[in-house]
Amino acid sequence: MMDATLINWTLSNIAAPLEHFSHPSDMRSAVSKIKELPPLPGIADKVIKLAADPLADATRLGAIIELDPILTTQVIRWASSPLYGYRGKITTVKEAISRVLGFDFVMNLALGLSALQPLRAPKHGVIGTEMLWIQALAGTRLIKLLNRHLTQEKQTRPDVLFLSALMHNIGFPLLGHEFPEEFLYLNKIISVNPTLNTYKVEQFAFGVDHTQLGAWLMTSWAMPKPILDIVYHHHNPYYRGEHYVLNLLVYLTDSLLGTLGIGDAQNQQCEDEVFVELGLDVKFCESALNDINAVLPDIKATAASLVGR
Repeated sequence: MMDATLINWTLSNIAAPLEHFSHPSDMRSAVSKIKELPPLPGIADKVIKLAADPLADATRLGAIIELDPILTTQVIRWASSPLYGYRGKITTVKEAISRVLGFDFVMNLALGLSALQPLRAPKHGVIGTEMLWIQALAGTRLIKLLNRHLTQEKQTRPDVLFLSALMHNIGFPLLGHEFPEEFLYLNKIISVNPTLNTYKVEQFAFGVDHTQLGAWLMTSWAMPKPILDIVYHHHNPYYRGEHYVLNLLVYLTDSLLGTLGIGDAQNQQCEDEVFVELGLDVKFCESALNDINAVLPDIKATAASLVGR
């Protein structure tokens, strides 16, 4: 149930006239009237097709990525980040693949980066694109550590794991892309209610949320079913559908990162049953989180470079 203190928003602290506020019914109506969603970028489509080709290799993947100068720069920046500890100079995508990141990682990275690229949303705030990248960078590392400690039958394939952590909050940049005024207003509501759960604030304010918007976009782009499920359910620890273990991993990852002030789960309570269901020890999770916290300055620097700050 919504925290009662949300009813007493400090609206005087929000630099927007009250009459411009979108009520839930208005926002639902506006969403329903969107005629076209942004198409899946051509580079992302090429990457998906290459992934299905048994003859795919680093040369062909590099050639696709290098069709897009912005994407090329992002992949090279990622490989050159202190996060990966490579001390040499990376100047091509092929070098990023062969020397640092590996083929599968770069394929999924290129898919995620290219998919997010056309969504123009503000950079700053809890739901801004810079925080999105901080959460994605930290999340892809943390979820990998957690996944390794699951029993064999519960572990998720690395490619699905990476894309889930990278793209599960894609609904936020879509919100900013389609509704920039409402996006900024939501950011302001969150900033003056820092102790409240962002997801609940969003639902209360608009009656729709980023999980619904993101799932709509994933459906439009015909993305794989596990990604669609996680985009839609990642704030629901009680989901028990086909990909529920992966969903719990994403939920736990977000909740842990929230304790470091990262992302939209900063006030998301993670119940003991989540740890029990996954078979993960709380102390191990805290240790893994400490590993992420140790490289947080590098994560934030990489996120800032990805959004062009």
